[in-house]
Amino acid sequence: MVRRLGCAGVLLVLLAAALLGQQTAQTANILAVFSYSFGSSYNLVRPYIQRLVQRGHQVTVISGPISFMADIEGVQHIRVASLKQLSEELEEYDYDTAIPNKWSEASFVSDYFYNCSKLILEDGGVRQLLHNASAQYAMVVLEAAHTDALYGFAQHYNASLVGIAAYGGAWNIDFLAGNSAPSVYEPMSALGFAAGNNLLEKWQNLIFISEERLVERFVYLPRQMELYKRYFSPDASRLHALRKKFALILLNQHFSLGRVRSNVPNLVEVGGMHLAEPPEPLSAQLQSFLDGAVHGAIYFALASDMLDKWLPPNMQQTMLAAFGRLRQRVVWKTNLPQVANKSNKLHMRAWQPQRAILAHPNVKVYITQAGLLSIIEASFYAVPMLCLPVYFDQVKNAERVERLGIAKTLDFYALTLEGVIAGIQELLHNDSYAKNARELATRFKDQPMTPMDTAIWWTEYVLRHKGADHMRLIEQDMSLMQYYSVDIFSVLFGRIGLTALIVIFLGYTVVTVALRCTQYQFRLSVPVLAS
Repeated sequence: MVRRLGCAGVLLVLLAAALLGQQTAQTANILAVFSYSFGSSYNLVRPYIQRLVQRGHQVTVISGPISFMADIEGVQHIRVASLKQLSEELEEYDYDTAIPNKWSEASFVSDYFYNCSKLILEDGGVRQLLHNASAQYAMVVLEAAHTDALYGFAQHYNASLVGIAAYGGAWNIDFLAGNSAPSVYEPMSALGFAAGNNLLEKWQNLIFISEERLVERFVYLPRQMELYKRYFSPDASRLHALRKKFALILLNQHFSLGRVRSNVPNLVEVGGMHLAEPPEPLSAQLQSFLDGAVHGAIYFALASDMLDKWLPPNMQQTMLAAFGRLRQRVVWKTNLPQVANKSNKLHMRAWQPQRAILAHPNVKVYITQAGLLSIIEASFYAVPMLCLPVYFDQVKNAERVERLGIAKTLDFYALTLEGVIAGIQELLHNDSYAKNARELATRFKDQPMTPMDTAIWWTEYVLRHKGADHMRLIEQDMSLMQYYSVDIFSVLFGRIGLTALIVIFLGYTVVTVALRCTQYQFRLSVPVLAS
């Protein structure tokens, strides 16, 4: 008996050693490069980096200052303090007068991302890392879109390239992943993009996407190419090759939230990944405030990068007047101390623990700008939304949740007292919104793995398979012509068309010759008849 237990013990030890050895073999040095100049996007990537460290990976993070993302235990941080200055400069920017049209907007966005990449690449700590011959990385993780110059890190370290699409998928993300002919196109900028319900809208959208491709090719990419040549390689073709080398792109979206799309294997949906980080708890005062909301509570918070000075005139007064005519208590995230706490129904602070608020059972409505993280959080906690979209992806996000029956949308720049009250009352008293929100939350949570576990599994899959080139759709295997069977149609109708053209040409020639012969005979017969 003792001998058998001893053998079993030895087997358990050997099994544990094998498992530990396997995990050790899968750990790797990973470089994460995030050029975000606002703190909100770091809310998405911070828990991902934490989980990688917990899995035993050695992670180095190049990012903005500590005010954007706090230090993570076990991570080597290289802070690019100048990204904070870029953020402050953006706060002083007058968007309404400086961006009159699409090409002006493209130029502004191009300059912004150029500066993001430039500040990263010229930072002293980053330059020291690049010149450190002992630094080796198996993987480089970065934001997928618009910072192409930073792809050079993957080339420099001969590492697998993994992207994070913080704003979800779009046509440019598809092309980076090798999905050059997706069945559903999505624009980079949703403003002006139609629903595509009729032929005219489809035609407009085709023109819209074509314009965006021109903008990307002739406005965005040249500025990034300039930086790439300066810091990595004078050969432009190498950057074009890098743009086709993404092993994996993690999409901050999920099909259950009304964004169904065709994805190739290296496009993986991980919307809700940031929910893996525990929410900040409610303060005792806020807990008591929400617990005492016998008629329910409303949470009002715009995007963290939306400054109060950018708000439309009298918006605060309109919202205060609307809240004053409601029975519900209101938690308001605002930086306006002059209007703060003038009523026992209002709890107004510059910072609020958003997820803990949305999780409270008395919160019935969330007034939001419809940023993607906010949409995901409200969907997870089954809270109906009153959306006030302003820019970037917010318009499409608002349209999407409104179609799902969990939200209403108002014009941010044309808010009226009656409109705000009517919108809130509709969400409060029409039970369909709460019912749809609960059903959506159930669907969203019904996944085989959590979004974070999905992200980590596929990240380590790429490490295990040395870049997982087999996941990428090879352009030659599925070109645009092949995807839409244009090659088959061109062969089929090309032959038929060529035959038809030959027949038409011969027929036309025969008829023409016959007519000319008839006319010639007629002219010859006229003198004879006259005589």
